[in-house]
Amino acid sequence: MTFLIISCLLFIVIAWIIPKRISQAEQYAVILYSMFIGFFVDVLLDLKLHLYGYFSQGIQFAGYLPIIILFPASGILFVNFFPYKKSVLHKSLYVIYWSIFCIIYEFASVKSGYFYHNGWNYWYSAAAYPLLLIFQLINIAIFRKLMRGEAE
Repeated sequence: MTFLIISCLLFIVIAWIIPKRISQAEQYAVILYSMFIGFFVDVLLDLKLHLYGYFSQGIQFAGYLPIIILFPASGILFVNFFPYKKSVLHKSLYVIYWSIFCIIYEFASVKSGYFYHNGWNYWYSAAAYPLLLIFQLINIAIFRKLMRGEAE
């Protein structure tokens, strides 16, 4: 639990103090999408399929902390520093680096005891994280397009 609380505090402080390259509206879109995808994926993979979970089987209040704090804060960091004007190679490497960071964080979460695998493994995570990160980028691209459309 200590690792989770420290992580939540650290992620939220970093997301709060970094210089923002994205608007407040974009931050809001990232936060909502991060929480939505977190709940959606966790309900399916944790509560329905029992492949992993937080603390122990079932629903615990502390299991919501990653979804309402870590996922949105890390989403803001990911989208904020994404190299939009760089080459496809740079963009791909950025997604790969973030995916590696997520796997390392997941490993630390398992070791700390707040997260567990039950049929899930790091290879599944290695396939899932890039997809989830790309979906986040698609979400922000759609949001930006919609915002431009409303301004016209």
